[in-house]
Amino acid sequence: MKSPVVVVGAGPAGMAAAHLLAERGIPTTVLEKNDDVGGLARTFEFKGYRFDVGPHRFFTKDPEVDRFWRRLLGPDFLKVKRLTRIYYRGRFFQYPLRPLDALWNLGLGRSLVAVLGFAASRIAWAGREPANFEEWMVKHFGRALYRTFFEGYTEKVWGIPCRELGIEWADQRIRNLNLLSAVRHALGAGRRDGVRSLIEEFDYPREGAGMLYRRMRQAVEAAGSEVFTDTEVVRVRHAGGRIEAVEVARAGRRQTLPVDHLFCSAPITTFARILDPAPPAPVLAAAAALYYRDHVTVNLLVDRRDLFPDQWIYVHDRRVRLARVANYANFSPDCAPGPQTPLSVEYFVFANRDELWRMEDRTLIEFAARELEVLGLARAAEVTDGFVVREKDSYPTYYTGHREPFETLKAYAGQFANLQLIGRAGMYKYNNQDHAILTGFLAARNYLGERHDVWSVNTEASYHEEQPAPPPGAARR
Repeated sequence: MKSPVVVVGAGPAGMAAAHLLAERGIPTTVLEKNDDVGGLARTFEFKGYRFDVGPHRFFTKDPEVDRFWRRLLGPDFLKVKRLTRIYYRGRFFQYPLRPLDALWNLGLGRSLVAVLGFAASRIAWAGREPANFEEWMVKHFGRALYRTFFEGYTEKVWGIPCRELGIEWADQRIRNLNLLSAVRHALGAGRRDGVRSLIEEFDYPREGAGMLYRRMRQAVEAAGSEVFTDTEVVRVRHAGGRIEAVEVARAGRRQTLPVDHLFCSAPITTFARILDPAPPAPVLAAAAALYYRDHVTVNLLVDRRDLFPDQWIYVHDRRVRLARVANYANFSPDCAPGPQTPLSVEYFVFANRDELWRMEDRTLIEFAARELEVLGLARAAEVTDGFVVREKDSYPTYYTGHREPFETLKAYAGQFANLQLIGRAGMYKYNNQDHAILTGFLAARNYLGERHDVWSVNTEASYHEEQPAPPPGAARR
């Protein structure tokens, strides 16, 4: 390990920072605890089939990120016609919600209740601002549609009641979506009046999301930088307001690496806990109070093709624990080259108290197979094999009250002159991968002498299921 410019984490943000610095002739040392690069966008190959750590689509409103993807992937960047739906009461609903489709599937009685509920919410919430996620959804969709399409799934994902989920979740991810805008989109008005239209296609690497990050690694190493996988940072030493060294564990050995500048995409809570000397008690208390949601993916091979046409399905069914099912045969032919179908079944958990996290892999594979059968998506007997991926600290949780401990940690980290926090986990910000990549780019430019506010990335971004309407007369891609 030679370079004193150190990047902790080889996910989207870390690899972006290392890639930009390598292109500018600045060697870096990248340290990654997993056995491959890509972070939550890794891709696993299993018996010739490919699985991501969860489904990813490549879409960005940032032209630099878009050009970067296309430069690295070229013809291996495929255009995919999007289909994602909600499974509810044995029926499939288009997602993002399309009112006519939703009302038709709900039936006359439920549809009437939904429409009246939406009208009532417009009156009740006129001039009022919601205080939590539940109130935000009721204001924008009405209570009936909220309970049908949002409450159960959201609580599966986050593990807390929606009334305890902060308003930041809706504000960052779905701020411009409401029933009226969805109706306008369904009627085609969004394309005529400048209202943003919902994404109907996306790009995807031919060999899975991880293909991008493997290409980035090749470029970084070709430029003389180093990427070490299976390497965990266990201590960060500091003095006088600067990071001086990191201690790493690799292949059963400890090594100390001097640091001139540190880019850290590890969880901000982990960073605080491994500092040496330890932070003051209030900072450690903030690290204990702030938490992430953990993630389990059960990846299955199913001995049947054409199970369903979606890239993924959101499961709003309380009979099962699974929250989402992805079908990689519908992403790229190279992900499913044989007669079987690669499915990933996703569970969201708290590792310290959820039995699914501790369940043996074979038992968990059988559990997921039975849940697919309950939903009628596949028969348990058709599952021929599988493997399990467990990811801690996957989703920063915007619970009500998280701002105070977050700001405490952010302020403490901000005192180190040669440290930049980047990425979803490092910044405790539920960014998409394009936003994470952009934080890496901007942080690297800061090191080179430019001035960018990395924390502003995605702060003012509009709804992540939208794309800008084209100017009049322009052709759509």
